[in-house]
Order: sequence, then structure tokens, then C-alpha cells
Amino acid sequence: METLLYILGIVAVMVGIALSIGLHELGHLWPAKAFGVRVKQFMIGFGPTVFSRQKGETEYGIKAIPLGGYIMMAGMYPPESKPYRGLFKNWISEARAEILRDVQPGDEGRQFHQLKPWKKSIIMLGGPFMNLVLGVVLMMIAMAGIGPMQPSLTVNQVFECVEGEVCDAALASPAKRAGMQAGDQVIEVNGVAVSNWEAAVAQLNQRPEQASEIKVLRADQVVALSVTPVFTERQVYDSQGQPLKDESGLPVTEIRPVIGIQLKSENTPLSFADALGYSGQVITGTVTFILDLPNQIYSVTAATLGLQERDQAGVVSIVGVGQLAGELSASDGLGLESKIASLLLLLGSLNIALFAFNLIPLLPLDGGHVVSALYESLKRRVARISGNRIAASVDTAKALPLAYAVWVVLIAVGILVIIADLTNPISI
Repeated sequence: METLLYILGIVAVMVGIALSIGLHELGHLWPAKAFGVRVKQFMIGFGPTVFSRQKGETEYGIKAIPLGGYIMMAGMYPPESKPYRGLFKNWISEARAEILRDVQPGDEGRQFHQLKPWKKSIIMLGGPFMNLVLGVVLMMIAMAGIGPMQPSLTVNQVFECVEGEVCDAALASPAKRAGMQAGDQVIEVNGVAVSNWEAAVAQLNQRPEQASEIKVLRADQVVALSVTPVFTERQVYDSQGQPLKDESGLPVTEIRPVIGIQLKSENTPLSFADALGYSGQVITGTVTFILDLPNQIYSVTAATLGLQERDQAGVVSIVGVGQLAGELSASDGLGLESKIASLLLLLGSLNIALFAFNLIPLLPLDGGHVVSALYESLKRRVARISGNRIAASVDTAKALPLAYAVWVVLIAVGILVIIADLTNPISI
């Protein structure tokens, strides 16, 4: 059964990734068609075609390697305006000729390079924007619809003694001495109705040196208990469960009341505002992570070579994502709702990562095309101000050597991270 759940988790996240890729490409396709560009192909994946169907002037299909996708637009590169004599002259000429061979009669004014810069930018930003929207929607469903696991007000277990103290009859835990039992539901502390455990803690803090009156619901009856907490220093965690540290890097602690109980955990939906705030934190953290990508790659390389421990919060490949999905699905410590929420958060975070990664201003990534469009817009504005003729389109074909170099680096890094995930995987 555990193996089956593990496989189901992997399948679920792979289907989610395929949908994410498809929506990313739709984000390019819809504005391209809206601006009149002829789109020859809409493909999910790379390599040999597994399935395709012609609809109108566009071929829609699935490729064998589901590690990305693309749309093929007519006239991605403009005709050569002046001879290029650089080192990669033949390479660039062949690529340009391949693109121009696909231009058909009637494509006049329907080619990508003929668009105004702002239209080019909208087309290229459409893909990352779809990932951003999908990522936020998935996280909102997980956090506001299902909710993270949080302590409830129902007692799951009463401990014999407080952690760190000698356990004997004379030093029984405050809850044990007060007669609290498993199944009790805390409803009131010191005369104040409470809706969550943090509210109960706040009331217990009001009486640091004397007993607090706690009312619990037990078998449909209200029972009053007198509890004298033990106050101890505890680590403070943020909303994502990570330990907080001060400016000096030291753990942030606080004095909290301890009565010696374990509360049942349950999925508690966050408010819309809190869930949106959580999504914002993920976006900010992901952008920071992308900016630190060179350091992350070095860390993975060092871990793969056995020079340091694998960073459990570091970069993972699609293999690593599948492993995490499988572990989440097969976990005994999570209920069905928590597993669904965890998988939604995983896919949501992945979409946010795709959004941020594709905005890197390097060809062939979407961000590189946006930078080219902005540069073209600047050239045209300068030309108009100076009274010269309108500047020509930016010839992205001349940047093909750089684009291919980036592809080689991305493939090499992808292989490296896959090896790291197979030999030294990140676990939940």
C-alpha cells in the first residue's frame, strides 16, 4: 500500500507539472493569436512527437520528453538587414533560413519580429504570468481551502510529567494534577472563551504565579479545572515552521506556559488575507532563491562530490520533486487532507519557481526576449528623438550562440541536480 501511495504521489505531481507547462505555453499562445501572429506549433515536451493534432493553422501535440514546452511562431527572426561576419556566421544564417522557410504567403504582418516591442513583451510575459497565477491559486486552495496542520483545542494525550523534570507522583505535570484527560476540549481560560490554543496561552500568561481556571468540554459536559502552568523558555518559529533568529543569528526564544499535554492537530484554513500573505512570502523567497542560484549550484556540486552535506532547502530537479511527492503521499503521519494540501503547495511553489526562473534576462528564456523587446523600444525612441529613420527590429538571431550556450549550461546543471537527487536526495 505504501508503494502504491508513493507511485500515486509521483503520478499526481507529474500530471500537475504537465498542466503547468501547458498553461505556461497557453500564456504565450493566447496573446500571440490575439495579435495576429501565425502559430505553427503548440507542443508540450521535447524530442519525438508522441501525439499531435492539427486544428486550424496550429499543430497541437505532446513530445516524448516532458521537461518543457514551446510554441513556434512565424518569423521569430527578421530577414538579415546587413551582412553578419562574426565567428558564428554560418550557424546564424542556417537558423535564420530555417525560420524564413516556414514563412508562408499571407504571413505579411503576422510574423513575430514585425510586432511592436510592447506586444512582443506581452507574448513572452504571458507564460510566466500563467505560472504566477496558477502558483498563487494552488497555494490559496491549500492554505485557505484546506489549511495547514495546527494544534486544535482537543487534548490528544496528557503527559505524566513536564519535559525536563524528574517524573514522580509529587512532580506530575500540571494537567495530570488538575485531572485533565485525553479527549477534553478546552473552551474557556480564566473566564474568557478561546477559539485556538494561542488565545489560551495568552490567558495563561495573565497569571504567571497562580493557578488558571480552565473549562473543558468532556462527554458533552463542562468541567472546570484549576491548572498551575510551568513557565519555560521555548524556541519561536515563523509562519512556515522555521526557527526565528535575531540579527546576531541567535535563536529567538520566549517564555511560554507548559501544562503537560499534547493537542490533536487538525487542518485549520487560514483567512484569505493570511493565505495571500503566505503566497507573497513564497514569491519573495523564491525570487531571492533564484538570485542566489549560482551559490545553490555550487552547494549541490559540493554535496554531490561529498565535500559537504546536502542543503535540505536547496535546489531540486524534477526527479527530486517526484521523490518529495512520493514521500508526502506515502507518509503515515499525514491525513488525506494534509497530503492533498502538501501536494498543492509543492506544485504551487514549483509554479512560482518557473515564474521567477523564466524571468532571468537571458535568451532563450522569456526574460531574455523581454529584454530584447525593451532594447528595441529604446532604440526606436532614440531614433525618433534624434530625427533618424525608425530603428530596425533587434535581430535576436545574432544572439543564438549565447542562447545555445545558456541551454548547454542549463542542461548540465539539470543533469548535475538529477544525479544529486538520485545519490543524495532531499527528504521531508
